[in-house]
Amino acid sequence: MTATIPVDKAAGRLTGACEWGLDAVAAAFLPVVALVPHGAAPVIAVGGLLAFGLIWPARGAFPPRPGPLSVLCAALIVWGVLSALWAVDPPRTLLMATRLTGLFAAGLTLIAAAPRIAEPARLLRWFGAGIAVAVALGSIQLTSRGALTAPFVRRPYVAPQLDQVENGLALVVLPLAALLWRRGHHAIAVVAAAAIMATILLLVGDAGHLALLLAAITALLVYLWRRAALRLAAALSVVLVISAPLLLPPLAGIDAVRQRAQAIKVSAWHRLQIWSFVGDRIAERPLLGWGLDSSREIPGGKSRTADDHEQLPLHPHNAALQFWLELGAPGALLLALTAARLWLALGAAGWPRLYTAAVAGSLAAGFTIGLGAYGVWEEWWIATELLALFAILVLGRLAAPRQPAP
Repeated sequence: MTATIPVDKAAGRLTGACEWGLDAVAAAFLPVVALVPHGAAPVIAVGGLLAFGLIWPARGAFPPRPGPLSVLCAALIVWGVLSALWAVDPPRTLLMATRLTGLFAAGLTLIAAAPRIAEPARLLRWFGAGIAVAVALGSIQLTSRGALTAPFVRRPYVAPQLDQVENGLALVVLPLAALLWRRGHHAIAVVAAAAIMATILLLVGDAGHLALLLAAITALLVYLWRRAALRLAAALSVVLVISAPLLLPPLAGIDAVRQRAQAIKVSAWHRLQIWSFVGDRIAERPLLGWGLDSSREIPGGKSRTADDHEQLPLHPHNAALQFWLELGAPGALLLALTAARLWLALGAAGWPRLYTAAVAGSLAAGFTIGLGAYGVWEEWWIATELLALFAILVLGRLAAPRQPAP
């Protein structure tokens, strides 16, 4: 006769196993990205399933009550699906809406699981070990020109392949260092921050370098004037998103800006050309946009500029402009509300001043990268942001054990 396992004991084993699995996900996150630039997407898929297993036994608390972030994500998906009615490529729009639904579901499940981690200190150790491995792997890949992955890939190595791990490190360096400092590990905090920052600066991504600089400035301002700085950041984020079609496209027509961009690098000038073209297309459909993920198919996007650049290669390289271009005014409003919500929620999280300032720096880094580098729907970038947010929320419980972050 087979003995049966009590339900509560079986549930305890399930949650315990899932929590160990999330520790492994936290450890693998950045090392995977260091070796496989788009590897964050499968990592978050695994993490979402493990997070579901962690919170499912508490059926009374699942599904969790929708929070503002969940509502904003759902609204974005709904508006994206509706945009297929007028999109340039409706099947692509629906496919991207499906992908975003999966990504958001995995990320929001991880966020819901963060307060249920029974041993956040253990996850900190695993996460810290993973960051150390990622720093080592990134350095080896850079100095050896991709020797670790060369036998397994066909494409030749180029240094920008490490931009993804660079940007991931930029999102987590300050919260990790702040938590270690607050827990009394001063020497480890200084060494870890120095090693991570040095790695970021050695890699070639300009977005990561600028993100690190603005993260440090933002963290300092929030540390000194927490409430006022966070409110100002929320207001500036809203103004920047809403006014992006008026502020950014005209830059290419200003001689001083054009000359400065050309002096910096060719891609900087091309970025301004892209924004100018995108501004004209936004003006044609300011209310509804061209449809979710339609940037690749915008009429005229494949035409060439006078210096033989594509008018719009893949995406606008600016989150605010891409929301306006594809989802119109409603999409831009959703982005502005999300940005404001994140800044204001940070002020209400109940974390100590030092950790709050560090997380504000991470938020500034994320916005900086999003407003100057990638397409907003790139799965690896969304996954990187959400995995970093999960880690920050769990570490926040160690920063303020009696006030777990919402």
